[in-house]
Amino acid sequence: MSEQCIDHVICTVRGGPESRCTVTRAIELTLACQGRLTFFHVMDAEFLEHATVAPLSVVYHELIEMGKFAMLILCDRARRRGVEQVDYVLREGNIRRQIATFARETDAKVMVMGEPTRSPGHNVFKADEYERYVAELAEEVNLRIVQVTPEPADTAA
Repeated sequence: MSEQCIDHVICTVRGGPESRCTVTRAIELTLACQGRLTFFHVMDAEFLEHATVAPLSVVYHELIEMGKFAMLILCDRARRRGVEQVDYVLREGNIRRQIATFARETDAKVMVMGEPTRSPGHNVFKADEYERYVAELAEEVNLRIVQVTPEPADTAA
């Protein structure tokens, strides 16, 4: 698929520093074709199922607001780089399912995803699971997936 025929790019965003290269690649692809860009982020609230303290739901709602703010910043960054049509979608739930559902719902032909990094935190995908997930998603949804490997500086704290 040539970049000239890309009219809509989805960029999945984890939210940490490792997303920098992913976001930059998505903006570059979008600018190359003068298409539309949608940043996509999933808030996974599995920890709430194990919570016995009510204030955790308050913390989660604050995290949602922070996620929205981060997406607005990314939209602003894309606009400043010259992307005219940019928006974001923030969903809640299982990350794997939400990515697949959103990919099916949209008319996008390309999804830019950052590869998992080794970090002290929990990764949704292990390396071998990620490759399998990407291959299945690409085939199921007829979607080109651009995988971006974070640069070492992107993963530094």
